[in-house]
Amino acid sequence: MATSETDVIILYDIPSTVPGNAWSANTWKTRFALNYKGIPYRTQWVEYPDIAPLLTSLGVSPNTPSTWTFPYTLPAIYDPRTRTVLMDSIKIARYLDETYPDTPAVLPSETRVLQHAFQPSLFSTVHEKLVPLVLAPCIEKLNPPSALYFRETREVLLGCKVEAISPPEKRAEQWAALEKGFSVLASWFEAAGDGRLLLSGGGPAGDASRVSHADISIAGILIWVRIILEEESEEWRRIESFDGGRWKRYLGFFEQWADISR
Repeated sequence: MATSETDVIILYDIPSTVPGNAWSANTWKTRFALNYKGIPYRTQWVEYPDIAPLLTSLGVSPNTPSTWTFPYTLPAIYDPRTRTVLMDSIKIARYLDETYPDTPAVLPSETRVLQHAFQPSLFSTVHEKLVPLVLAPCIEKLNPPSALYFRETREVLLGCKVEAISPPEKRAEQWAALEKGFSVLASWFEAAGDGRLLLSGGGPAGDASRVSHADISIAGILIWVRIILEEESEEWRRIESFDGGRWKRYLGFFEQWADISR
């Protein structure tokens, strides 16, 4: 596989002030997939206000609007080998599987329906519960142009200040809802009855040959929250302790594909 600068895939990601820049749950999904597959790529950092102009200039069709989806979002990739531009991590995963069939598949055809169905379930069960707790800390990790854009767009969506969605008197209730959400997620794994670490199988230690996009999606959420809350914080330690430490073990398994050097 060629690795010259002009041949490699460009991953469009959102910069921040954290070490290594990468922080977003959604862009981590594609970064994990590229690293897992061993596909050479380089990162082009794009501040929030520049995402729509960039993707429009590249001819990307906008997302269908929904409550938490904006017309143009990252991750996106450009593959110079095929002159293909794609937005949305699950579409990118399918493209990478089909275009680079000699790499391990994360979205095989026989699981695509279930993996697509998993995404809204994961959002409503865990991701949505995290939003009130981490939205304001996200702003603190962004560069000024992105921080302003992020705040303004989210406050229009929420109809209030970002800080108002998690006032002190509600935080205990919100944390309880989050812990319950993670427990529901854990129950999906436990339903297999074999002690698996990953949704796709692999036993308690995981299996590097059996990683799905659904697994990567969970890892993306976890690494996002660890970065935003900070690894040594009491809040992150609390999440690590949920479900007997399952999520600490889970993210630990994905550290082997958490390269942010490119």
